[in-house]
Amino acid sequence: MQEIRLWYNQHRKKIWITVGIIAAFIIIIQLLNFFVSRSNDNQEKIANITTSNQVISEIKNQTNVDLESTQSAVSGQTVSTDKLKSATSVIGQFMDFCNQGNIEEAYNLLTDECKEQLYNSLEAFEQAYYQDVFGGEEKTYAVENWIGDIYKVRITENMLATGKSNDGYSKQDYITVEETNGEYKLNINSYIGRQEINKTTQDNNITINVISRNTYMDREEYIISVTNNNDTAITLDAKSNADSLYLEDSKGAKYPAYTHELTDPMLNIEPKQTNELTIKFYSRYVSNKIIDKMVFSNLIIYNDQGSEIVEVRANV
Repeated sequence: MQEIRLWYNQHRKKIWITVGIIAAFIIIIQLLNFFVSRSNDNQEKIANITTSNQVISEIKNQTNVDLESTQSAVSGQTVSTDKLKSATSVIGQFMDFCNQGNIEEAYNLLTDECKEQLYNSLEAFEQAYYQDVFGGEEKTYAVENWIGDIYKVRITENMLATGKSNDGYSKQDYITVEETNGEYKLNINSYIGRQEINKTTQDNNITINVISRNTYMDREEYIISVTNNNDTAITLDAKSNADSLYLEDSKGAKYPAYTHELTDPMLNIEPKQTNELTIKFYSRYVSNKIIDKMVFSNLIIYNDQGSEIVEVRANV
């Protein structure tokens, strides 16, 4: 040990100089790696921005649509150029038809389910959508890739076409693009689309069939049929609690129903009878949300002794 200490004392200066050189060398290598990595990242970002701008410019030239980004505003993922071209093309056609007052051509670009759900006739579309959004005037619009097949469209006053000053007019719509057999159609007015469910649950001598779901950006609407197999009447919800009828997702979150829209004839079912009804829920659209159950937590079964409150959880 004494020999080691003596050797260290004799060579201490050289040892620390060597350690310092090695440490400096390591630091320099790390700094070089950092700057190279940062440079590569910057080059990749610049390349992505350049590619995105090229795609946006190409779409503008081909479809005359102002697309804000090739990336999803929600997920940040880049959408394929072909998909963006197809989607923006049909959205552009729809907006141009409306701007030109070609209402029937614009109406023909809607999906059948959108027509059934929102505009069951050309006249209904003209009054409820065209007059409200366009009002017989040409508008400007910009398209933002939102998520999946959903696009956010901002509609504003066209000062050049109308000769009016921009008085703050602004409309916002979410438009979903659907492809069927190579043909592109639209769901407009924040309507996302329809899903067939057809799941049946039996509980307390009650059969609940969840038929389908219509999804909007701000709500969900379920069409269900309920058969009362009891010998006495039932009431699906007592309406004494605003949150007693709700949807439940896979994470346990609850989404209450628009119970104020449910009338007594809809909720009251006589023995051996079936009611079909549509129930709306306060459930905003989230792409990865999974609804598991429709819960009737305050369902009343009438009997000779009076009534009994039960909970029925229907599969969705």
